[in-house]
Amino acid sequence: MSLKNQPGNPKVQAVIDLLRREYPEASIETVSFDGDIYDLIIEREMAVYLVGIKLARATMKTVAKLSLYAKAVSQRFEERRVIVRLYAPTIAPDAKTALDRSGGVFQKLPTAKPKGMAADSIKLTSPGSWKVICHFIKHEEATMNQASVQTGVSYPWTRAVIRKLLNIGAFKDEGKKVRLSSMDQLFDYVVWERPINNLRSLEFRSAYHDEQEALYELYRNVSGIIPQSACALFTAADLYLEGIASGGCIQLYADENAALVVKSLLGEGDGVSFQIYSPDREMDIATIEDIRVVSPEQTILDLAGLGTYGAESAKIIAEYYKRSHPSTTEK
Repeated sequence: MSLKNQPGNPKVQAVIDLLRREYPEASIETVSFDGDIYDLIIEREMAVYLVGIKLARATMKTVAKLSLYAKAVSQRFEERRVIVRLYAPTIAPDAKTALDRSGGVFQKLPTAKPKGMAADSIKLTSPGSWKVICHFIKHEEATMNQASVQTGVSYPWTRAVIRKLLNIGAFKDEGKKVRLSSMDQLFDYVVWERPINNLRSLEFRSAYHDEQEALYELYRNVSGIIPQSACALFTAADLYLEGIASGGCIQLYADENAALVVKSLLGEGDGVSFQIYSPDREMDIATIEDIRVVSPEQTILDLAGLGTYGAESAKIIAEYYKRSHPSTTEK
């Protein structure tokens, strides 16, 4: 059984929910998702809306892509007017001008943060902070000093991370110790701070029709060619839980050069899909049957960064992590 699910992001879901309320009788169809922008079609009786949702700043490239989609949509719905809407946090001035001239409408993507999220220097998803958090995922409760000593993270930073977790309701103060009390609160914060889909850099369909065969081609036969890569997200989860990849899509971390080598080695066809993400930190890598996989700790972080679609799988990997890394905290 594969853990894979449709990629998602709470900001995108918020827009979709808004559109469903605005057009309750309309059919809403997702027509593309490439890690940079989501494209939806809202079909109404007299008009069709092409809605683009971009998580980063909209540029001329964004508007050009939407314009191309609009032409295709116009051919599909010949007798209906096509109206373009673009949601993004900000838009470049030249892109806004081009969108206005084409008759499109720009709307600001909501930037509300989860309750308790403050503008400070402590990022819960930074490598040091995540070490502290994983200590509590593994042990459930500990003192601040225990967490600092056993993770190698400085006491002041550990204390600041824990205070932040207490403030957002993910941790509970139990006297001398603190406890992880709400995985949901933690994951809500993670997806706002580090939405994993922002790291997606390349997507293609390979010439291979079997996931394990494709991975063996990458790692068993020519592993030295692409050392800066490893399985991630649902692929990593499948490998940890079941020992094999499944679901028709392989997700990898790979730097720019490695990503191009992967695509070249596996070719393009109608086989297994590949989604490649750019690493934003040094990877802690394990091997399963010679296949390189990011650590369970990073797998939890990455799945949580998918929002609703990855949260349950992140919890399953957290339980796996606790079982495979038994607690050794001193009482």
